[in-house]
Parts: sequence; structure tokens; C-alpha cells
Amino acid sequence: MNTHLLTYLNLQRLIGSRCDLHYREFQSLEKADAETSNDWNSAKLESLLRDAAEKIPFYRGVVARKSPALSDFPVLTKETIRARYFDLMSPLLRAEYEANGGKCPQRYGWLEVKTGGSTGVPLAVIHEKDFRDLDRASRIYQQDLCGFPFGTPYFRLWGSMADINAMKDSRLHRTMTALAREELLNAFRMEEAQMDLYLDRIDRSDVRHMMAYTDAAFALARHARRRGREIRPLKSIMACAGTVTDDIRAELREVFGARIHNKYGSRDAGEMAIECERGGLHELSTAIHLEIVDANDRPCAPGVSGRLLVTCLCNFNFPIIRYEIGDVAAWSGRACECGRPQPVLERLEGRCVEFVTRENGDYVSPIFVIHIVGVVHNPGFIERFQLEQTGASEFVLRVETKTPLTDSARNSWWPALERDLKTVFGAGARLDLYLTDRIPESGSGKFLYVINRLGAFR
Repeated sequence: MNTHLLTYLNLQRLIGSRCDLHYREFQSLEKADAETSNDWNSAKLESLLRDAAEKIPFYRGVVARKSPALSDFPVLTKETIRARYFDLMSPLLRAEYEANGGKCPQRYGWLEVKTGGSTGVPLAVIHEKDFRDLDRASRIYQQDLCGFPFGTPYFRLWGSMADINAMKDSRLHRTMTALAREELLNAFRMEEAQMDLYLDRIDRSDVRHMMAYTDAAFALARHARRRGREIRPLKSIMACAGTVTDDIRAELREVFGARIHNKYGSRDAGEMAIECERGGLHELSTAIHLEIVDANDRPCAPGVSGRLLVTCLCNFNFPIIRYEIGDVAAWSGRACECGRPQPVLERLEGRCVEFVTRENGDYVSPIFVIHIVGVVHNPGFIERFQLEQTGASEFVLRVETKTPLTDSARNSWWPALERDLKTVFGAGARLDLYLTDRIPESGSGKFLYVINRLGAFR
């Protein structure tokens, strides 16, 4: 264990965190066989389910069995969490919450976490101390798998409102950032001149790793290509907070020369999966238990896409069980060549709200839309685009161009793209095209290529 990590873990212990214990669990279970790893996950899951059925008001009224199975629990939706928020708390947590106005009285304990929500509707959940410890350990472990263990210098292409507003970080935050040896590139500042500065920093620096918003890294790569820049190669890029399509992966690899690692997590459910050096997208089964189910909540076979349900294993006072997070995925069904025992996801296709529907009700993956518009029918003037489904057969396509498009260019490009989209969406689909010089990010700072206003994947 290097001195940066050892110092970080000791500081965590001083504030009351025991993420060091969970990090050792990750290291230990990584070396176990699949049966041992599965048994550990199952034991944690059984303990959580039994505890929830006994003491959580919401589940006492829903789960009747004394030793319940996971399938006895209902799918937990965002709507249910909002409607039954206090019933999902243990009596002890609720009393503490109400007595202290939603604030934990301990210096380091449970925390109410609010998400911005890619659909624009906020959601609140409670993360208790053990969950927070485990999530911190997960992040350290994921850096190991991506080839830059904690303390290895790396660029962090991330959103920073503090930077934009010239706010000062706390002394503790500055200390932790220094220990992590993190160099911030602000993903909320992606103007051309700013991206030129980022590329200069990468080129001049000895730092050879990056953690980044997927869309921001892709935008930076596209900018480097437009500038004709040959960048000093990176060794690895951990791509976060967005779907890593084949096209995005290829672009990042070609421009930066790096191995790409897809990292999957969320603010409400924590860290969930990480791609290893052999390309396996591993479930972080020390922290969570994932299910992939069809429209009738039945398990999907390997290779079959379905709704992703998340159960957090260390949140007993606000149990997050079979939580429908809004993403679609498929199991691999095969062990990874790296030898690690955790289950492997074959693909993670994107937010359910990003799936659009055909006239007959069938679903269309956002990966298709991104490929058809961004690759097949991209003559080179498309900076980025956004397809929004506003009705059963109604779509709006916004296209961001560098310079205004002439009528001739529009007429030679749009009919073929419209034809191919209608081949999939249906001949009667209505497609409205808007050309603009700027498509804004969502309120959370993420750029959404595909938006479905009709609801989730069902």
C-alpha cells in the first residue's frame, strides 16, 4: 500500500470512516473463486432482506415471509421512493431525521443525497455511514482496475461549479485532492479556447491517466481531431457518467492512445460496475447486487437486454432493494479472462429514458440513433445532436453545427437521414429538424443525445 493511500485511509479513520476495511474486502474477494464470491454476496443479501422485512415499515406491509427471497420484494421505483420516503426509513433513522430537520447529528454518519435526475425530476435517498464507507472503498478499488492506483497522478475532466464561481474548496477537500494527485480539467468549461488549454496541459504533462465524463472526453477528442492535434498518448481513461458506445470508445482510443475503462455508477445507488484491463465490465458485487429483468420482472437470459434493478448491500436503515435505476443492460454469462470472480455485464446500453419507441411500441436503442446520426449520416459538419421523442410518433432532432448550413447542404443531407430514421421509427413518424449553433447540457451538466419524454422502459 503506497504512502498516499495509507495517509488517505488514516485521515478517513480520523473523520470516522472505515473505508479501509471495505477496501480490504474488495482486495480479498478479488482473489476468491466465483463460488466464494457468490456466497459472500448471497449472505450479505439475505441479511439485508431479513432485516428490511422485520423493521422497515414499507416492507412490513408488503413482504410477508419471515425469511424472504429477493423475488418477494417489489420493484422499487423512483415514484415509490418519493411517495413512501419516510416509510422506507427505519424507525430509528426517521426519529433522528425528524428531530434534526433532515440533518445527521453525528459528525460523520448518514447523509441525505439528492440527485438532479437526468429526467429533470429530483430524487432524495439516505446513504448511511456504512454505505458511504463502502462507496469510497469502491472508488479506490476501481482505480486499481483502471491501472492508476490511488496516489498515481491523473487528470480529472469533471464538472466543477466551484471553479466557475471562483469558490474555495475546504481544507479537507484540498488535502484529499492533493493525496489523490488529481489535476482538475473543468468539464463545465468546454469552450474551444479552454479545450486548447486542456490539450496543452495533457501534452506537456507527465500525467498519463484520466478520469472523465464520457461526453466531455469525447468532445475533447473531437476537438483535438478538428485541430489536427497529435496528443502525447495516455495510458488509460476511466469514462464515467455516460454510455460508452463503440464509436466513442474508438474515438477516445485513437485520439488519446489510451485503454478505455467504462465505469458505471450513480449518485443515488453508488458505484456498480467497472471495466477491467481485459475488457470485462464487472459488477462490484462486494457493494451491490444487480438483476436484469424483462417487462414482467422475470430474469433475462445472458445476452438479452432488460431493465437493471439494483440492491445496495450496506444500507440497512434506508434499504435500496430492487431499485429500478432507469438503465438497460445484458449479462455476459461468461467469466472474464482476467480471472476475477465478479459477474460480467455484456453491455450497458444507456438510460431507459434515452430509449425511443417505434410506432408499434417496440424499443429502439440510443446506440442506434447515435450511430445513424453521428456516424452514418454525418458529413462532417455535425458538432453534436439531440433526438427528443415528444409523442408516440413525434420526434425533434436538434443538430449543432459549427457554421450555418446552406440550403444546398441541408437538402443533400437531411432527406437520406430522415428516410433511414423513418425506416426504424415507422413511415408515419413525424421528424422536425432544428439547426442551431448550441444545444445546452442538462441541468446536471451532462449532455443527453437521446431523450424520451414518454416515460421509462417498460
